[in-house]
This record gives sequence, C-alpha cells and structure tokens, in this order.
Amino acid sequence: MNPIAKILSALRAVANHPLNRPRKLQAVLEYGFVQVAARLVPGDVCVEFPNNTRLLVSPRMKGAAHYIAPRLCEFEEMAFVMHFLRPGQLFADVGANVGAFTVLAAGVAGARAIAFEPSPDTYESLSRNIRLNGLQDRVRAVHAALGRSEGRIQLSVGLGTENFVAVSPSAGGTVSVRLTSLDAELSGAPPVLLKVDVEGYETEVFAGASSTLARPELQAIIVEKNDIGSRYGFDESALHSQIRQLGFVPCIYEPFARHLSQVRDEFRGNVIYVRDVSRATEILRAAPAFRLGELCV
Repeated sequence: MNPIAKILSALRAVANHPLNRPRKLQAVLEYGFVQVAARLVPGDVCVEFPNNTRLLVSPRMKGAAHYIAPRLCEFEEMAFVMHFLRPGQLFADVGANVGAFTVLAAGVAGARAIAFEPSPDTYESLSRNIRLNGLQDRVRAVHAALGRSEGRIQLSVGLGTENFVAVSPSAGGTVSVRLTSLDAELSGAPPVLLKVDVEGYETEVFAGASSTLARPELQAIIVEKNDIGSRYGFDESALHSQIRQLGFVPCIYEPFARHLSQVRDEFRGNVIYVRDVSRATEILRAAPAFRLGELCV
C-alpha cells in the first residue's frame, strides 16, 4: 500500500471507529494532532487503558501510535477478549506486539496469558507493559517466533509493530530469532482463547499447532485475514477452511449488543472463530462491563 493510501485508510479507520462514529471529524483532527504531538515527546507515552490498566507506547515505533489514538484500535476484538475470558483461564497471544491484548486479557479479564513476540525491541516493550501493570504472576512472555518446528529464523528489523518473518534479504536488514511451535510451548496447557497476528505467517503458526487446535478447551481463535500471507505464497482461504473443518464458526463481534454474527467465507479483516456460538454468546452476555473514562461496555 502506498503512503497516501495508507494515510487515507488510517483516517477512515479512525472516523469509523465505534467510539468515534458520533464525532468523526473531531476524532480525525485529534488523531492528526496526536500523531504529530506524540512524536515530539522526548520519551514514551503512557496511555490509559480499561479498568485502570495502562500501556506504555513509543510514538517513534512504526505502527505503534494507533495505541495512543484511538487506543482500543481493534475495538471489537479487544472487547471480545475482555468479555470472553474469565479469571484463571489461559489466553495465548501470538504476535503479542507491545502487549495490548495481553494487558486486556490479564489486567482486565484476570486471565493468565502466554505472549509470544520475536522482535527484540518490541519484546522489550511487551515486557515493560507486563511489569507496568504488575502482571508478572499472570503472564509469561516468550521471546520467539512461532512456526511448524523449532530452530532459528530471520526477522525484519526497524519496522516496529510491522516486523515480519523474512524469507529473503530485507531492505532494512534482518535479525536471527528463535523459532518454536505452539504445540511445543503449550504442551499440557491448552488456551481457552488464541490470538494470532503475525503479518502473514499465520499458516506456519497453525502448521505447528495441530494438537493445540484439537483440544476441546480451545473455544475461540482471533486471526487476521487480509491476504498478507501471499508474500509467502500462502493461501489464506485454505487456512480458513482448515479452521472451519475443526468445527469453528467465523464471526465478528458487536460489543455494545454483546452479539456474535457469522460472516461469509470471503470476509476479509479480523475474524473471530468460535467453536460453540450459543455458548460463547452466553459467556459474553454474562461478562462484567469494562470501563475506559466515560465509556462502559
């Protein structure tokens, strides 16, 4: 995507964010101000998150400023995590980034979490956010990439939250990181909810997760489905079919109504795959509301 198209896409996303729909123009102007002002701050920005949790964000890290505005940038999926999980349950965050989903799962819902992040710089941000929220007893951070086997793999550098597994030389250089599999890391401890966002490498992650996916304890999976996998020659439709064949139903979530809606197979975006929609709906509707400022959902 060229820079202008990327900026326009970001502005549309801000204007259409569920929290901004009644104030689209104001929200876009605020977003622009934050994008400029945050980069002038000589340090990191501490962002208020729900239920008195916080997220420490470096405005200079590529792709990270959207955690400053509009904060809950992936609102529907983030709300699903907070509404679906219960204290003590296990959440697996693959491609944890700076830890936004992990903080919501452990700090708001009270779940346990295992967070995987391969980038050295981003892993340090993840670790700081775990410490900032006092979640060391609930969260295990793993500095590794996930795939179908164990070994080493090359990762791009300098792209912040958008670093990706590099199968050929990258313009900004690469770094060697540990590679492991979800089955190896979760042996004997299956999660209730799994989130996978690895910049197109999802097919390889799932290739190393057959035992985890077969466990009945796993009730829901959040996966980014936007055809980035084509950079590796992966067919995301095939991955979608694989998940469907395991008994999961592709859905999107409406947090204000606490409602799951099934989506068509060709849907693009973040997909929430649910094993039992009726049971999941009961869980979501019974969850306590989370609060962020004047927002109560």
